[in-house]
Amino acid sequence: LKQAANPRVRGPCPLVAMAPLDDDGGLEAGSAAAEKKERKSAEVEDGENDRDVESMLRDTKVAIIGNVDSGKSTLVGVLTRGQLDDGRGKARSKVFNFSHEAANGRTSSIAQEIMGFREGGEQVLCERPGATTAASRNAAWQQVVGQASRLVTFIDLCGHEKYLKTTIFGLVGLCPDYAMIVVNANAGFQRMSREHLGIALALGIPIIIVVTKIDIAPKNVYEENLTMLGKLLRSPAVRRPPVLVKGEEDVQNTVDRLSIDKACPIFPISSVTGEGLDLLRLFVQKLRPRCFESGLFREPSQPTEFHIDSVYVVTGVGFVVSGLMRSGRVLPNQTLLLGPDKAGQFKPVLVRTIHYKRVQTDAVESGHNASFSLRLLKAKDTLKKSSFRKGMVLVDPVMNPKATMFFKAEVVILHHATTIRRGYQAYLHCGMIRQAAVVHHMAQDLLRTGDKSIVTFRFMYFAEFLAPGSTVLLREGRTKGLGRVVECLYDGPPEEA
Repeated sequence: LKQAANPRVRGPCPLVAMAPLDDDGGLEAGSAAAEKKERKSAEVEDGENDRDVESMLRDTKVAIIGNVDSGKSTLVGVLTRGQLDDGRGKARSKVFNFSHEAANGRTSSIAQEIMGFREGGEQVLCERPGATTAASRNAAWQQVVGQASRLVTFIDLCGHEKYLKTTIFGLVGLCPDYAMIVVNANAGFQRMSREHLGIALALGIPIIIVVTKIDIAPKNVYEENLTMLGKLLRSPAVRRPPVLVKGEEDVQNTVDRLSIDKACPIFPISSVTGEGLDLLRLFVQKLRPRCFESGLFREPSQPTEFHIDSVYVVTGVGFVVSGLMRSGRVLPNQTLLLGPDKAGQFKPVLVRTIHYKRVQTDAVESGHNASFSLRLLKAKDTLKKSSFRKGMVLVDPVMNPKATMFFKAEVVILHHATTIRRGYQAYLHCGMIRQAAVVHHMAQDLLRTGDKSIVTFRFMYFAEFLAPGSTVLLREGRTKGLGRVVECLYDGPPEEA
């Protein structure tokens, strides 16, 4: 992805061309003014090039969440394929990853589908076979990516309480730009929908509400649930004024307000009759990425940091890792450090080939989801499936990465029935990291719901690669607390802890 070849990259700021002022308020003269203008122009251009990566990404990630049986997978299938559902699971069957999901109609893994739009806003539609084989999906994605100027990636997450940890991983680790909460018009806003809403609010993800199955919901039930939904969104805990989208004017208004987190659009739709789908499709087409606005990504000029979420063994290729670029830029034949392993060490690896959206490419940058084919540089070492574990990263050698067992975090307790003391254990989510941790020390004796404190945690099993400022989510069954990493204690906790 070469910025110079992209026509959408803006040039230097026009204000730079103005003559600069000296310390006395007058115009600088001669070569001094010229040198300062060139230096300032270069700085502005470098900064803009980093920011322009966000406009070049052309990929908006939308997480689909909500209670089980609300129609999430069906909605994804209808939007991405441009075909209505038959009311018996036809659309969702093309989204599921596994046969057992299609058999019981319940999502138990994270499925991703893309939606492409041309320059004029027209959706790119292609023939997608019913079989969800890797080859068929590759062909369909390549066709969409090749014809589209903008992409929307739907991250279909689980609705059942049994798979809550998978849903939290999708929201924390995959860094979606927006969260689309799907609500069954018959059942209303149920318990797991409230749990998902709380997580999205805690992570600062803008929220979109889609009310499905309005074609089979009795009018009085639908209106009652819509009223209750409006009260929930206006409540002090949420503070998102609801906007019921009824026309194209509302679409543009809510897109503008959503970007500054001041409104929550509500779309009543039916995946069977198609009612309301055109407005929702127009709204999705107008959404823009929040890559750098979210604060979760650093500029491509920074050292590379790639978080691994999945590992595959491909016949004839070898080991392939997929994940999210949190910083920097990666090119083929680039050397990175893979780790930390179970011993907390990092090993040098070579990136052989790169794929983005199932299409081979020459480079990926911060904000991209990508996959790399890897090869170890040390002849004595061999990659095995057991060499990988959850929470591993690929980083630039210049970062001199270290793994830590202890870290300090500023934590807010969202909900806990009793008190939290030293020795309390919880399951911790931090980016791609998913591991149990124990409270080693607290700034105060105990914590209750609503309390805030600096807490020292210790991972229970393996050392992890952490960066100060990372978001941490704690849960014990349901969500318990949210925090931010303050300090990594590489040499262990201080004696007073």
